[in-house]
Amino acid sequence: MGAPKRLTDVHMAVDGANMACSACHKTEKHAIPGKALSVSATGGGTTLDCSDCHAGTPHPKNATLNRHAGKVACQTCHIPIFARALPTKVSWDWSTAGKGAPGEKDQYGLPIYDKQKGDFKWEKDVKPVYRWFNGSGDRYLLGDKMDPAKVTHLSSPRGDRNDKAAKLTPFKIMQGKQPYDSVNNVLAVPNLWGGYWGTGTGTSHCRRHESGGLEYSGQYGFAPTDMYWKVNHMVVPKAQALKCNDCHAKDGRMDWAALGYAGDPRPGKK
Repeated sequence: MGAPKRLTDVHMAVDGANMACSACHKTEKHAIPGKALSVSATGGGTTLDCSDCHAGTPHPKNATLNRHAGKVACQTCHIPIFARALPTKVSWDWSTAGKGAPGEKDQYGLPIYDKQKGDFKWEKDVKPVYRWFNGSGDRYLLGDKMDPAKVTHLSSPRGDRNDKAAKLTPFKIMQGKQPYDSVNNVLAVPNLWGGYWGTGTGTSHCRRHESGGLEYSGQYGFAPTDMYWKVNHMVVPKAQALKCNDCHAKDGRMDWAALGYAGDPRPGKK
C-alpha cells in the first residue's frame, strides 16, 4: 500500500487521489482514529469510516444505491476482494509448532510452516465475509471461560439487521488454533521466550499464564479461535465495484441466512 496502482486503491494511488495515510487517520495527541476490533472493541473512542467524507447521498444519480448506502457500508461494494497485490495470512495453527522442519512453501512462495510458530495458510484475491456492524464489537478477555469444542471469537462485530446503527460490512476472518488450559477452560497465555521456544513441548510454555493472575492447571490443549478484521483498504475504481447481481444473483456472495434473512431480500426474490 506504499505506492499502489489506481486499480489497487483509488485513494492512495499516485494516479488516483494520491492521499497519504494521515489524510484519513488524522492523529491528535497520539490518538490514532480507526483502530481495528482486534486492538480496540470501540475504536479507542475515535472511530473512522468512509462516511466521514462520503456522507449523505454519495450516488447523486442513483436513488437505489443511495438507499443501499443507508444500511450497506461503502466498503461492501467498493472493496469486492482484498489481498489483490500480495497474499494475506488467513490461518495460524500453533499446535504444530516444534513438530516439523521449515522449508516448504505454498504457491505464492510463502512459508507454510515455522518451527517456532506452527502452520500458516495464505490466500490472495480474497472475498470478504459480510456481517452487520454497528461500530462496536465483542472481545475475548483474559480469564473468560471458553468451550474448546467451539470456535472462540477473539474479536467479533456487533449488530444485526434490526440494529438501526448497523451496516452490512466486509471482514477478513483470521483463523487460529492456540493453547488453552484444558482443566480451567480458559485460553492460555504462552511463555514463548525461555518457555515454548526453549523447550518445544511440555507445560513450561504456559507458565506465563500465571503471571497474568490466572491459575494454571498444568494441563493444556489447543482450541480453534478466530478474529474479525474489518476490510477498509484497496478501494477499487467505481467501474470495478460490485453490481446488483454480485449479491442478488442465485449464486451471489451474500450468506443471507447468516445475515438474518430467510432468503434474498431483494424485491421479487424468494
